[in-house]
Amino acid sequence: MGKRRVCVIGCLGKMGQVVCRGLLANHDYELAAAIDITRIGDDIGQALNTSHLGVPISSNLQKTLGEMKIDAAIDFTTPAAVVSNVAQCLQESVPVLVGTTGISQEDSEKLHHLATNTNTPVLVVPNFAIGALLMMEFCKKAARYMPNMEIIELHHPQKIDKPSGTALITRETILKAMGKWNDEDTDLVPIHSVRLPGMVAHQEVIFGDVGQCLTIRHDSFQRDSFMPGIIIGLKQLFSVKGLKTGLDL
Repeated sequence: MGKRRVCVIGCLGKMGQVVCRGLLANHDYELAAAIDITRIGDDIGQALNTSHLGVPISSNLQKTLGEMKIDAAIDFTTPAAVVSNVAQCLQESVPVLVGTTGISQEDSEKLHHLATNTNTPVLVVPNFAIGALLMMEFCKKAARYMPNMEIIELHHPQKIDKPSGTALITRETILKAMGKWNDEDTDLVPIHSVRLPGMVAHQEVIFGDVGQCLTIRHDSFQRDSFMPGIIIGLKQLFSVKGLKTGLDL
Protein backbone atom coordinates (compact mmCIF):
# COMPACT_ATOMS: atom_id res chain seq x y z
CA MET A 1 0.00 0.00 0.00
CA GLY A 2 1.36 3.43 -0.96
CA LYS A 3 1.44 6.53 1.16
CA ARG A 4 -1.91 8.02 2.14
CA ARG A 5 -2.33 11.47 0.62
CA VAL A 6 -3.17 14.18 3.16
CA CYS A 7 -4.54 17.69 2.72
CA VAL A 8 -3.58 20.13 5.50
CA ILE A 9 -6.15 22.90 6.00
CA GLY A 10 -4.61 25.91 7.72
CA CYS A 11 -1.15 24.86 6.57
CA LEU A 12 0.57 28.13 7.51
CA GLY A 13 -0.80 28.39 11.04
CA LYS A 14 1.43 27.51 13.98
CA MET A 15 0.10 23.96 14.17
CA GLY A 16 -0.41 23.67 10.42
CA GLN A 17 3.30 24.17 9.83
CA VAL A 18 4.14 21.53 12.44
CA VAL A 19 1.77 19.08 10.74
CA CYS A 20 3.23 19.75 7.29
CA ARG A 21 6.79 19.18 8.49
CA GLY A 22 5.71 16.07 10.38
CA LEU A 23 4.07 14.59 7.29
CA LEU A 24 7.17 15.29 5.21
CA ALA A 25 9.21 13.23 7.70
CA ASN A 26 6.71 10.34 7.82
CA HIS A 27 6.94 7.20 5.68
CA ASP A 28 3.20 6.41 5.69
CA TYR A 29 1.70 9.76 4.70
CA GLU A 30 2.26 12.28 1.94
CA LEU A 31 1.63 16.02 2.11
CA ALA A 32 -0.46 16.17 -1.05
CA ALA A 33 -2.32 19.48 -0.69
CA ALA A 34 -1.98 22.65 1.36
CA ILE A 35 -4.83 25.06 2.08
CA ASP A 36 -4.53 28.55 3.55
CA ILE A 37 -5.72 32.13 3.02
CA THR A 38 -2.21 33.58 2.65
CA ARG A 39 0.70 33.04 0.25
CA ILE A 40 -1.69 31.56 -2.32
CA GLY A 41 0.19 29.99 -5.22
CA ASP A 42 3.48 29.72 -3.33
CA ASP A 43 5.02 26.29 -2.96
CA ILE A 44 4.41 24.94 0.55
CA GLY A 45 8.02 23.74 0.74
CA GLN A 46 9.32 27.25 0.16
CA ALA A 47 6.83 28.65 2.66
CA LEU A 48 8.22 26.21 5.23
CA ASN A 49 11.82 27.11 4.26
CA THR A 50 12.47 23.60 2.99
CA SER A 51 13.00 22.33 -0.57
CA HIS A 52 10.56 22.90 -3.44
CA LEU A 53 7.81 20.25 -3.13
CA GLY A 54 5.60 20.99 -6.09
CA VAL A 55 2.59 21.52 -3.80
CA PRO A 56 1.13 25.01 -4.29
CA ILE A 57 -0.82 26.64 -1.48
CA SER A 58 -4.47 27.07 -2.42
CA SER A 59 -7.35 28.95 -0.81
CA ASN A 60 -9.98 26.87 -2.66
CA LEU A 61 -10.57 23.71 -0.65
CA GLN A 62 -13.52 22.53 -2.73
CA LYS A 63 -11.57 22.80 -6.00
CA THR A 64 -8.54 21.06 -4.49
CA LEU A 65 -10.61 18.13 -3.22
CA GLY A 66 -12.44 17.85 -6.53
CA GLU A 67 -9.29 17.80 -8.66
CA MET A 68 -6.94 15.71 -6.52
CA LYS A 69 -6.95 12.29 -4.91
CA ILE A 70 -6.98 12.99 -1.18
CA ASP A 71 -7.22 10.18 1.39
CA ALA A 72 -7.59 12.36 4.50
CA ALA A 73 -7.68 15.98 5.59
CA ILE A 74 -6.37 17.61 8.76
CA ASP A 75 -8.01 20.85 9.92
CA PHE A 76 -6.16 23.31 12.13
CA THR A 77 -8.04 26.53 11.40
CA THR A 78 -10.58 28.48 13.47
CA PRO A 79 -13.95 27.64 15.04
CA ALA A 80 -15.60 29.96 12.49
CA ALA A 81 -14.20 28.03 9.52
CA VAL A 82 -14.08 24.42 10.67
CA VAL A 83 -17.70 23.42 9.95
CA SER A 84 -17.53 24.68 6.37
CA ASN A 85 -14.16 22.99 5.85
CA VAL A 86 -15.35 19.66 7.20
CA ALA A 87 -18.57 19.86 5.17
CA GLN A 88 -16.61 20.34 1.94
CA CYS A 89 -14.38 17.36 2.79
CA LEU A 90 -17.33 15.12 3.59
CA GLN A 91 -19.04 16.05 0.33
CA GLU A 92 -16.02 14.48 -1.38
CA SER A 93 -16.02 11.49 1.05
CA VAL A 94 -12.69 12.60 2.55
CA PRO A 95 -12.25 11.66 6.25
CA VAL A 96 -11.24 14.58 8.47
CA LEU A 97 -9.01 14.79 11.54
CA VAL A 98 -9.94 17.98 13.40
CA GLY A 99 -7.43 19.67 15.70
CA THR A 100 -9.24 23.01 15.76
CA THR A 101 -10.43 23.83 19.27
CA GLY A 102 -13.17 26.11 20.59
CA ILE A 103 -15.92 24.38 18.58
CA SER A 104 -19.36 25.19 20.04
CA GLN A 105 -21.85 22.51 21.06
CA GLU A 106 -24.10 23.59 18.18
CA ASP A 107 -21.27 23.20 15.65
CA SER A 108 -20.30 19.84 17.17
CA GLU A 109 -23.84 18.64 16.54
CA LYS A 110 -23.63 19.90 12.94
CA LEU A 111 -20.39 17.97 12.43
CA HIS A 112 -21.94 14.84 13.93
CA HIS A 113 -24.93 15.19 11.60
CA LEU A 114 -22.70 15.69 8.54
CA ALA A 115 -20.46 12.74 9.39
CA THR A 116 -23.44 10.44 9.93
CA ASN A 117 -25.28 11.50 6.79
CA THR A 118 -22.23 11.13 4.55
CA ASN A 119 -20.99 7.98 6.28
CA THR A 120 -17.54 9.56 6.39
CA PRO A 121 -15.33 9.60 9.51
CA VAL A 122 -14.61 12.75 11.52
CA LEU A 123 -12.25 12.53 14.49
CA VAL A 124 -12.11 15.61 16.74
CA VAL A 125 -9.12 15.73 19.10
CA PRO A 126 -8.82 18.58 21.64
CA ASN A 127 -5.23 17.67 22.54
CA PHE A 128 -2.84 15.42 20.60
CA ALA A 129 -0.12 15.27 23.27
CA ILE A 130 0.26 11.71 24.56
CA GLY A 131 1.13 13.04 28.00
CA ALA A 132 -2.11 15.02 28.13
CA LEU A 133 -4.12 11.90 27.31
CA LEU A 134 -2.33 9.99 30.07
CA MET A 135 -3.02 12.89 32.45
CA MET A 136 -6.74 12.47 31.83
CA GLU A 137 -6.51 8.73 32.47
CA PHE A 138 -4.69 9.29 35.77
CA CYS A 139 -7.28 11.90 36.79
CA LYS A 140 -10.10 9.39 36.29
CA LYS A 141 -8.58 7.11 38.91
CA ALA A 142 -7.66 9.93 41.30
CA ALA A 143 -11.21 11.31 41.21
CA ARG A 144 -12.61 8.07 42.59
CA TYR A 145 -10.63 8.55 45.79
CA MET A 146 -10.25 12.36 45.98
CA PRO A 147 -13.53 13.93 44.78
CA ASN A 148 -12.52 17.56 45.34
CA MET A 149 -10.47 19.08 42.54
CA GLU A 150 -9.92 22.14 40.36
CA ILE A 151 -8.34 22.54 36.93
CA ILE A 152 -5.87 25.22 35.90
CA GLU A 153 -5.08 25.50 32.18
CA LEU A 154 -2.36 27.81 30.87
CA HIS A 155 -1.80 28.78 27.23
CA HIS A 156 -0.28 31.44 24.99
CA PRO A 157 -2.23 34.71 24.59
CA GLN A 158 -3.21 33.91 20.99
CA LYS A 159 -5.33 30.94 21.99
CA ILE A 160 -8.89 31.91 21.14
CA ASP A 161 -10.97 29.55 23.26
CA LYS A 162 -11.22 29.82 27.03
CA PRO A 163 -11.44 27.40 28.80
CA SER A 164 -9.37 25.16 26.56
CA GLY A 165 -10.83 22.10 24.90
CA THR A 166 -8.44 19.96 26.93
CA ALA A 167 -9.74 21.39 30.20
CA LEU A 168 -13.35 20.84 29.18
CA ILE A 169 -12.82 17.23 28.15
CA THR A 170 -10.73 16.61 31.30
CA ARG A 171 -13.64 17.84 33.43
CA GLU A 172 -16.09 15.69 31.44
CA THR A 173 -13.80 12.66 31.86
CA ILE A 174 -13.53 13.21 35.61
CA LEU A 175 -17.25 13.71 36.15
CA LYS A 176 -18.13 10.63 34.12
CA ALA A 177 -15.67 8.62 36.20
CA MET A 178 -17.53 9.89 39.28
CA GLY A 179 -20.91 9.07 37.73
CA LYS A 180 -21.97 12.73 37.79
CA TRP A 181 -21.99 13.91 34.19
CA ASN A 182 -24.92 16.35 34.01
CA ASP A 183 -25.00 20.05 33.16
CA GLU A 184 -25.56 20.98 36.80
CA ASP A 185 -22.49 18.93 37.83
CA THR A 186 -19.91 21.01 35.94
CA ASP A 187 -19.57 23.43 38.88
CA LEU A 188 -18.11 20.54 40.88
CA VAL A 189 -14.87 20.91 38.90
CA PRO A 190 -14.00 24.61 38.46
CA ILE A 191 -11.68 25.58 35.59
CA HIS A 192 -9.27 28.52 35.74
CA SER A 193 -7.74 29.86 32.52
CA VAL A 194 -4.40 31.66 32.21
CA ARG A 195 -3.17 33.36 29.01
CA LEU A 196 0.43 34.58 29.22
CA PRO A 197 3.40 35.09 26.88
CA GLY A 198 5.91 32.24 27.04
CA MET A 199 3.25 29.58 27.48
CA VAL A 200 2.46 26.90 24.89
CA ALA A 201 -0.01 24.39 26.40
CA HIS A 202 -0.10 23.41 30.07
CA GLN A 203 -2.65 21.99 32.48
CA GLU A 204 -2.73 20.84 36.06
CA VAL A 205 -5.50 19.18 38.01
CA ILE A 206 -5.22 19.72 41.75
CA PHE A 207 -6.95 17.20 44.04
CA GLY A 208 -7.39 18.18 47.70
CA ASP A 209 -8.29 16.11 50.72
CA VAL A 210 -7.77 16.24 54.47
CA GLY A 211 -4.07 16.77 55.14
CA GLN A 212 -2.94 16.14 51.55
CA CYS A 213 -2.89 17.41 48.00
CA LEU A 214 -2.25 15.66 44.67
CA THR A 215 -1.29 17.57 41.52
CA ILE A 216 -1.36 15.91 38.10
CA ARG A 217 0.23 18.20 35.53
CA HIS A 218 1.17 18.08 31.87
CA ASP A 219 3.31 20.57 29.93
CA SER A 220 3.83 20.92 26.20
CA PHE A 221 6.84 23.17 25.69
CA GLN A 222 6.94 22.75 21.91
CA ARG A 223 4.19 22.18 19.35
CA ASP A 224 6.21 19.27 17.97
CA SER A 225 4.96 17.35 21.01
CA PHE A 226 1.58 17.02 19.29
CA MET A 227 2.88 15.27 16.15
CA PRO A 228 3.03 11.68 17.50
CA GLY A 229 -0.61 11.99 18.54
CA ILE A 230 -1.56 13.37 15.14
CA ILE A 231 -0.07 10.30 13.47
CA ILE A 232 -2.04 8.09 15.88
CA GLY A 233 -5.13 10.13 15.02
CA LEU A 234 -4.63 9.55 11.30
CA LYS A 235 -4.34 5.80 11.90
CA GLN A 236 -7.50 5.72 14.04
CA LEU A 237 -9.47 8.04 11.74
CA PHE A 238 -10.20 5.40 9.12
CA SER A 239 -11.92 3.09 11.62
CA VAL A 240 -14.18 5.80 13.08
CA LYS A 241 -17.93 5.56 12.48
CA GLY A 242 -19.52 8.98 12.13
CA LEU A 243 -18.00 11.52 14.53
CA LYS A 244 -15.77 10.62 17.46
CA THR A 245 -14.03 12.83 20.01
CA GLY A 246 -10.59 11.99 21.41
CA LEU A 247 -7.87 9.43 20.76
CA ASP A 248 -7.75 5.89 22.14
CA LEU A 249 -4.57 4.85 23.94
